[in-house]
Amino acid sequence: MKITVIGAGPSGLLASHLLKKAGHEISIIEEHKIIGRPVSCSGLIGKDYFDHFNNFNFKASILNRIDGAIVNFGNDSFELKRKGVSYVVDRPAFDQTLSKGLDVSFGESFMSFDRNKEKISIKTNKRKYTTDLLIGADGPSSRVRSQEFDYKLRYYKGYQVRIKADLNLENFVQVYLEKPFFTWIIPEGEGIFRIGTVSESPKESLSKFMFKKNIKGETIEVQAGVIPVGEGDVYKDRVFLLGDAACQVKPLSGGGVYYGALASECLAKSIISGEYNDYSKECDRLIGKEISRGLFLRKIYENLSEKELNKIFDFLRSKKQILDENGSFDEHSKTILSLIKDPKVIKFAPVLLKACIRSL
Repeated sequence: MKITVIGAGPSGLLASHLLKKAGHEISIIEEHKIIGRPVSCSGLIGKDYFDHFNNFNFKASILNRIDGAIVNFGNDSFELKRKGVSYVVDRPAFDQTLSKGLDVSFGESFMSFDRNKEKISIKTNKRKYTTDLLIGADGPSSRVRSQEFDYKLRYYKGYQVRIKADLNLENFVQVYLEKPFFTWIIPEGEGIFRIGTVSESPKESLSKFMFKKNIKGETIEVQAGVIPVGEGDVYKDRVFLLGDAACQVKPLSGGGVYYGALASECLAKSIISGEYNDYSKECDRLIGKEISRGLFLRKIYENLSEKELNKIFDFLRSKKQILDENGSFDEHSKTILSLIKDPKVIKFAPVLLKACIRSL
């Protein structure tokens, strides 16, 4: 069976490996000239990903091990410790590891598709051809998605710089809570740090943050991108959406590599079995509920006042031990559920209810 994959990001590449191994003929189209660039990701990937997909040798792409985070709000902070909770990666090297053994058509942009009962017609900037199945793994602004799928989503703009600076962080990420997301400082290693934020004007916001914190250094690289947060159908009549194109990202943090990888496995299994509708069902089972909960929590977070957010921050700080023991890098609802078991959380019910009402 001929399968066309639009986009050579981590999700599309992983799905391609799984389907090629099953004997399918894979055609991968990538609009850029090199895999992994431009970089539009913080490059922080949770330990669960590497444990789950240990058949790939990512060693050369890993730059640093992260052992926890220092969470900041205003002038207060608390530290969370968990050795090896995540890893800082060189994204081009990470993506290129996933591309080994696959043929990719570079500099080819997908334009549109059409279908009849037997085949799907593909049009790119270079050619026209037919395929049996189409996988849209073409990122946040997916053309495959925009042609036929109805999504309720919002784009968040992110901006990150890599700088050489004298900051004493080593193996801990600094997180500064600032709506709508947060600002971060990630130690890459060898005196290089990734400092980024998400906001309406992220470049300006980051500049103000660095000035306020008196962070100075040599800028090595500037990276930017958008985070698609929302939900919608992932399959329609032989056309599948995957990864950022399907909003398979964590609504609270914006990370999508692990969720996209889990969805890649669901997609490959559904195609191999011939039960295409199972893709939607399995995605819902594995990550759908987590995404839905995350969307609900994001609405609350964005509608909290500074005073309300401060109260919640103080509560979280008081539950540091629970967060150290039960906090999850990729499954945020598990972290929330571990906190809800505390009877003291009931006092936040009026605060959360007010935030919910404001989000309507």
